[in-house]
Amino acid sequence: MIARGGRSGWGNRRFATATRKAPHFAQRGAEGEQLRLYIELKLLADVGLVGLPNAGKSTLLRAWSAAHPKVAAYPFTTLEPELGVVQVGYDSFVAADMPGLIEGASTGVGLGHEFLRHIERTRVLVHVLDASGGDPLGDRALIDAELAAFGHGLISKPQLIALNKIDTPEARVCVLDLQSQLARVGAEALPVSGLIGEGTAELARRAFALLQAERARLVAETPPPAVQARVRRPRAEATRALDGTAVVRGPTAEWLAATFDLQDDDARQELLDRLRRLGVARALQRLGVRSGERVRIGAVELTWEDR
Repeated sequence: MIARGGRSGWGNRRFATATRKAPHFAQRGAEGEQLRLYIELKLLADVGLVGLPNAGKSTLLRAWSAAHPKVAAYPFTTLEPELGVVQVGYDSFVAADMPGLIEGASTGVGLGHEFLRHIERTRVLVHVLDASGGDPLGDRALIDAELAAFGHGLISKPQLIALNKIDTPEARVCVLDLQSQLARVGAEALPVSGLIGEGTAELARRAFALLQAERARLVAETPPPAVQARVRRPRAEATRALDGTAVVRGPTAEWLAATFDLQDDDARQELLDRLRRLGVARALQRLGVRSGERVRIGAVELTWEDR
């Protein structure tokens, strides 16, 4: 709920009585809340693919799902996050191909904030490294540093490492050594090739297992919502303003005063009757207000009438 609509009024039928068969007045609806908002869209995905440009994230998403993100042999072919549904047996999860991050992304370099904000809504990260590149471990450290600098819990999300492009001779040679080095720092790395699909199914299964574990952890750590009964009492209070005018405050009293036509005798009497039932007469009596005195209720002023 961002902004509440105004309380509704009633048609003339509502005010019919045994002695007033066809009332010729009605009650208006009250004004609703008005806000000026800045809305920011963040994609909601289970698994986010992160990494440097041209690490092969889009190719991996194509291998995983029916999504068709743009793939080309130059950086920043993906300018907006792409979503794909990944099937894992009878289960599935939503993966998001995040546009490539670069050094300084956490400070906005290269539309970094535009990319990083979407990662906030993912539960598990798959860090795609180009295993055929010059320094995959340095690439990992660079991206992790940007995630940590951006904050919002990105660096603490469960993370898998995909050593991509093992279809190339350069990656085949060094992939075992990379796995060994990453294992020594507690990072789980799986060799894959998004281009030919090798290892992508196992990567999807491991990502889904991490996702299930993360969901279970969040459920276990989330306390059950406290159920509290909300009792609404339409009280009204009366005080004196600096100029001596009696002022009645209370949401129901102000709603009534704003929605009845005070130019109509029957509507004005209906309003006064409802205010009396609300306790306004007793509050004004304690304040010393007499019949014929002006009373302010919200933005409305009227002449109070005792029975």
